[in-house]
Amino acid sequence: MKNYDSKLINYYQMLGGTVGLGILMPFYLHFFPVSTLLPGLEDIGYLLLLSLFCTVALYIMFAESLKRIPAFTVNLSFNLEPIYAIIMAFLFFSEGKQVNLSFYAGLFFVGTSVLLQTLMNISGKQKLN
Repeated sequence: MKNYDSKLINYYQMLGGTVGLGILMPFYLHFFPVSTLLPGLEDIGYLLLLSLFCTVALYIMFAESLKRIPAFTVNLSFNLEPIYAIIMAFLFFSEGKQVNLSFYAGLFFVGTSVLLQTLMNISGKQKLN
């Protein structure tokens, strides 16, 4: 990661994903036909938001953070991604009806593990200095 531009790496990842999904699309449509192939205007807005912010921007920040933070800590923080998605579903789609105690317990454990790992890294770096 230190030798390459994170935007170039992200470009190759997105290009590979686009080509791979483009190849698989006819097979998917064969088994799961749809009435319309093109999304509506509202769906295009959501797709742009999710693709630009939640995928491209976050992967660039992920690659940049690998230059400064250990890979284990960065991957551990990626466990928060489902939580972001659920919070976005709350905000945009009013989808909070089926959230129960298990969600909050999982949120607590994932958040605590990320926080503890971050604190351990900070204290470990202070001991080295």
